[in-house]
Amino acid sequence: MTFSRPKKPDFSTLASAYARYRSSYGDDLFDLVAEHARRHAHSALRALDLGCGTGLSTRGFLDRGFAVTGVDVAVPMLDEARAALGDRASFYEASAERLPFADAAFGLVVCGQAFHWFVPQPAFAEIARVLERGGLMALFWKHELKDDPFERCAFDCLRELSEKDEPANISRAQTGRFDDFWAAKRAFFEHEEWRLPIRLPFTVDSFVGFHSSREIARFHLGTKRDLFLANLRERIGALAGPTGKFTVDGMQYVYVSRRR
Repeated sequence: MTFSRPKKPDFSTLASAYARYRSSYGDDLFDLVAEHARRHAHSALRALDLGCGTGLSTRGFLDRGFAVTGVDVAVPMLDEARAALGDRASFYEASAERLPFADAAFGLVVCGQAFHWFVPQPAFAEIARVLERGGLMALFWKHELKDDPFERCAFDCLRELSEKDEPANISRAQTGRFDDFWAAKRAFFEHEEWRLPIRLPFTVDSFVGFHSSREIARFHLGTKRDLFLANLRERIGALAGPTGKFTVDGMQYVYVSRRR
C-alpha cells in the first residue's frame, strides 16, 4: 500500500524549512541541461523555472549565464527566492497549468522536484506554448537511495508510525515512469533520460530538518509528525556517531525533451 498524492499541498507554511534545509542539485545536472538547451534553441539563454520554490534550480541556471524567470503558487516560497537571489532573477506567482507569458517566450523550461504536483496535460500544453521551436524541457528530481542506511532509518521510522505497509515518497512514485512524461507527444520529441549519482552531506540537525520540510510527513502522519521527527533524531544521532556528520547516497533523475 502506498500513500496517495496530497490533494491540497500547502507549501506556504514550509517555506522557511525549505530555505534552510533543502539542498540543490549537482553541477553535473545543471551542466548537462545547459549544454542540451544551448544546442538548438535561439533563445536558450531565456529560461523558465516551474515550481521554483526557494530558487535552488534558479540559482543553478543563473550561474550558467541564463536569464531565469521563476514561478510558484506559494508566495512565501517566492519571498525566500527573492531574498536569496535579489534582482538576479524575476519571480511571479503562477501555476504551471496557467502561465502568464507570451507564446515562444523561452528557450528552456525546467522543473526541479515539482512536476508531480502539476496536472500533467495542461502543464505540458503550457510548457509547449511558452517554449520556442527547438526549445528544451527538462524535468528532474533527486532522491536518496533506498538501501542507504540513513535513508532506511528514516523509512523505518515513517513506516512504524504511518500504519502503512509500504509508505512511499510521494514524488519518487513518479520517478522512473518515463512514458508518463511524454504524454504530450504532439508537442515534444527526441526525449532522453539520465541517472546521475550524487552524495548529499548532512548533519543530524539538517537531516531531521529536511524531513520536517516534507509533505509526506505532515500530510500522512498528522499528530504523529512530531513523534516521527523525535524518533528520527534519536536514531540518526546514534547512527551518525560522535561527529553528527554523514553523507547519504542519492540519485538524480533527469528527463529532457525538445519542442517540435
